[in-house]
Amino acid sequence: MIKKIDVFIIIINIIFFAYYATQLLVFTDEFAINNLGFFNHAVAGLSELIGIIFTTFIIALLIIIFRGLEKQLPLISIITLFQILAALNFWRYVFTDSPGETNLNIITVNAIVFSIISCLNLILISKNINKI
Repeated sequence: MIKKIDVFIIIINIIFFAYYATQLLVFTDEFAINNLGFFNHAVAGLSELIGIIFTTFIIALLIIIFRGLEKQLPLISIITLFQILAALNFWRYVFTDSPGETNLNIITVNAIVFSIISCLNLILISKNINKI
């Protein structure tokens, strides 16, 4: 049985990934222009691919809600590692003050969001390390 706080963290993850997956899949052009500063077909293809990966994370997290956290450490760890590395990448742009062709404020917001969700996942892992 999953505790309510664990379900809450997983639901926050689902909302997080749903937002970014929607942005990447539905609003590919606008997302690329607003977050990267430019748009071309290579960027669109990569954005859509990342959106598909985020969608698979959503499906996996939904399955965890219904089946439980038991033996899900590899999946939760991969998702957390992805979020940590993405956050570090965003923070790299913030600290070097080199946003490229986009806005530093957008990168900072993304860095903060990815950092918060990473911390939530680390809490989930540490609370349940013996179960998962």
